Amino acid sequence: AADGDAASGDAANGDAANGDAAAGDGAAADDAAAGNTGGLDFGVCQPTMARVGGLNGRPADEFTFIPQDGLIAEGQQEALNPNIITNRICDQLTNVCDASDAAKAACEDAKAEIEALGTRDQSTADTWNALLGFAGVDSSQQTA
Repeated sequence: AADGDAASGDAANGDAANGDAAAGDGAAADDAAAGNTGGLDFGVCQPTMARVGGLNGRPADEFTFIPQDGLIAEGQQEALNPNIITNRICDQLTNVCDASDAAKAACEDAKAEIEALGTRDQSTADTWNALLGFAGVDSSQQTA
């Protein structure tokens, strides 16, 4: 429990207390890359999702979802529907990432939660990332 409290405090300090969002997000992304807070084994992948405007010739104000990990994203176009991306991420945990069964189960649970939320905004990507132990990852960047 103490570790969870410390991680929450660190995330709050990095994102909320620090007025410089870019610096706070960068530090959080580094922490996530070193090891996710959920302790799940995602193999060689980071199962985070981003929501980015202007990808592949779309207007800058047209936001789509995309996996942030290059191995997961390979061959996958961005999508207006986040459920397409969550499905891809979960599939790739089995196909190319060598993730543990617990990580794959957590992905399936998170996928169901995102579908139930029904949102298609930045909070969708942030919620997905947090559900998988990557709270604080900058979900507005194409790559983590």
